[in-house]
Amino acid sequence: MYPPLSTIGQMGLASVLSIFSLHFAGVSSILGSINFMSSIKKVKFNFLKIMNVSLFIWSVFVTTFLLILSLPVLASCLTMLLTDKLLGSSFFNSIGGGNPIMFQHLFWFFGHPEVYILILPAFGVVSYSVLVLAGKNKTFGPMGMLFAIFSIGLVGCLVWAHHMFVVGMDIDSRIYYMSATMIIAVPTGIKVYSWLLTISGFYLVFDSLFFWVVGFIFMFTMGGLTGLVLSNMVLDINLH
Repeated sequence: MYPPLSTIGQMGLASVLSIFSLHFAGVSSILGSINFMSSIKKVKFNFLKIMNVSLFIWSVFVTTFLLILSLPVLASCLTMLLTDKLLGSSFFNSIGGGNPIMFQHLFWFFGHPEVYILILPAFGVVSYSVLVLAGKNKTFGPMGMLFAIFSIGLVGCLVWAHHMFVVGMDIDSRIYYMSATMIIAVPTGIKVYSWLLTISGFYLVFDSLFFWVVGFIFMFTMGGLTGLVLSNMVLDINLH
């Protein structure tokens, strides 16, 4: 995908058609997201009532918001890539005055929220699963869980350049992206602790749901810790 590998470096229709396929996937995702968002809005009319909607529905709502926010950026990026390839423009061609780094910014502005698009519905499923597991009628700290989902979605849109520490950004930008990436660990930690406090004191039954929830929390905690370590720009650059 990165130019000039995808523009000058690949001749023929294969790369053009693959870019078009991403366009179509993006359009279908946007339309599906609008459908989800409008359906969720019709669930409750009153603001105070909508705060009591299940965490799974809220996680899907934030997911659709991220899709609607990030996919148009990817679409513009892919359109510029196609014009570079087919019409001879120079958006990402340094010979014609363009900047290939701009492609990375546009691509990762979509690419990082995409990670949260994948994981947020799973958060909702786990939040519901721990309720079933513990036999309780609400999770520990439901408002904290709700605003943790919101803040993960919001801050997730502001940290895309931690994928680009080695492309020659200035030190101030790298410090900002490093710090913002570390801050995401705070709402994520709130979610993990709330799940653990929800299932504390429950009647222990070794069934598939219990193993799945515990396995998810363990794997997610380990993955989150590696993400926290790798957000350090010095370590990231040395590992690269």
